[in-house]
Amino acid sequence: MKINHIHYILSVFAMLILGSCKKEGEFLTKSVKALKPFDITGYAIGDVLEQYFDGVKVREYYGRVGMPSIVPELVFDSDVTVMQLKKKSTGEVVYEQQFNINDAKNEVPKFYFDGNKISNTYSYPKAQGKDYLMNFFVDGPQDMGPVDIQMDVIEYYYDSNNQVVIVNTTSIPITNNLALGKWSENFTIAPPPILTPTQSGTDFYPFLTIKNAKTKQYLIGKTAVEGTFQAEIPDQWTSQGKTQSIHIQGLTENKIFYLKVNDLVQMFP
Repeated sequence: MKINHIHYILSVFAMLILGSCKKEGEFLTKSVKALKPFDITGYAIGDVLEQYFDGVKVREYYGRVGMPSIVPELVFDSDVTVMQLKKKSTGEVVYEQQFNINDAKNEVPKFYFDGNKISNTYSYPKAQGKDYLMNFFVDGPQDMGPVDIQMDVIEYYYDSNNQVVIVNTTSIPITNNLALGKWSENFTIAPPPILTPTQSGTDFYPFLTIKNAKTKQYLIGKTAVEGTFQAEIPDQWTSQGKTQSIHIQGLTENKIFYLKVNDLVQMFP
């Protein structure tokens, strides 16, 4: 969810005061009866959610929904205001909620939007024993995928300048040719294998990495260290299992491509 914080405050304030009063291309001034704190929390994936108040579009959501560091205010120019969330690709209303000026709270219950419908939670299997379960949802520009996801274990040492020198990389496939825009199946992630050093003075370290399935190149950089994404990997001493649902979003900002990663299990414990 990319946003300019100052712009968000000003635009929400302006659009809720003025936008809800727009008629036939002209803004009509209405008196403000109250300003109330407003909260919305959730996750949107598969399609963009458009947020409307009283028929006026305020903003779009994709990925993590909410502003943890900012509390936007809901503007009441009448006793009731109506919020709608619409599916951008079709304009279909997938959620609607009324807010009354006398309500003690003005908040949208936490939700998960799967690209088609809204539910109050994201469902996932519970890990059993020591198993590490992981599934993936990857999206971004079309030339980014399909993708391969693997565990890369690097054999490395530090040179005299304290720089990492990679001697060898051992790859363990997790999934190949994963299409963009849909959840993968759940995979059981095993601890990295115990490897034999190819030379003295080296150590091993595992990464989860992502590559373009056609070119076999890392999406970012040229090594596993650069091409990794954030996720937890079990080791030989892991005693408790864990489930992770990883959303990997390829984005470009100021001509720099990067990966935005969220674990939905952390949002919906």
